Amino acid sequence: MKAGGKPKFKYKRVKIIWQDIITDASWFDSLEDVEKLTFQWCEDIGYLFSKDTKTVKIFTSFNYDGDKLSVGTVTVYPR
Repeated sequence: MKAGGKPKFKYKRVKIIWQDIITDASWFDSLEDVEKLTFQWCEDIGYLFSKDTKTVKIFTSFNYDGDKLSVGTVTVYPR
């Protein structure tokens, strides 16, 4: 436990930059408009929970109840 009563926080703050698909349910009369469609770049900021060869896991919120850590808003990314 850290001085002052709080446990030491061992999780590193990270930024994850990832690509996401887009979907457009519109009818396209112009195929050139379809050509302009692309994927979306996204960014998430949180605390690195774990990573291995298949996944990266982060959480964005946490609290302590005494010395017990609880985490929330967990996101799992494929690698």
